[in-house]
Amino acid sequence: MENFSVPLSHHLDAAFAQEVERLFQEVWHALLRHEPVYPVIDAVSDCAYIKSADGQILHSNSIFEETFAGTVNSVGRFSADFLSETIRTVSLHSDALLLAGCSSVEFEHAGIDQRGRSLTLRTMKRSLTGCGHPRAAILGVTRIIEVKQCDSSELETPQLASLWNRFASLEDREQQVAVLVTKGETVKRMAALLKVSDKTIENRRNSAMKKLGVSTQAALICLMVRLQDNGYCDFGL
Repeated sequence: MENFSVPLSHHLDAAFAQEVERLFQEVWHALLRHEPVYPVIDAVSDCAYIKSADGQILHSNSIFEETFAGTVNSVGRFSADFLSETIRTVSLHSDALLLAGCSSVEFEHAGIDQRGRSLTLRTMKRSLTGCGHPRAAILGVTRIIEVKQCDSSELETPQLASLWNRFASLEDREQQVAVLVTKGETVKRMAALLKVSDKTIENRRNSAMKKLGVSTQAALICLMVRLQDNGYCDFGL
């Protein structure tokens, strides 16, 4: 399997494909030589990143951070923890194609950035299999094609609404633990407050994280803060 693409709504931007190919060659050689790749990808004017096969961000440039990661650096985090739901879905499917043997994928898609703006995006991904790095699996480059400025009535993004529904459907104890985690309470302190064992707290926390679709405690805290900041609930943070 060599490559995969979907029909683009705009004329194929040959210049974009050439720029991604140039970046791919530079990143590939840097990884082979065990040289730093951050200076290479940070020089790119589009959102660029390198991630592992399990979706963990290994390297990203400043434009990617500003557009998709927000105030918490993406390096070391899993892309599913901070990408909008619309982007997360297409990201997972395109990653799967590369991991199944495609050398490249290219597609246009919609998405929402960290500021709640609706975007039209063009993304190209290249497989880094064989580059010599033990974890680097995918190079991705995303270009913003169009930005739709949202008015105040559009600030409740579908992603946050969906996440709020997930939170609201948690069991009462799971909600309590999620709030206490966000407030910085330790496991022992939470156990004392709720009069349960440490193990029960850990189980409830892990269950809440799984249902909310986050894989780290930091991602859970970020999600809870976003829900409060957007007016879904006052957690007293």
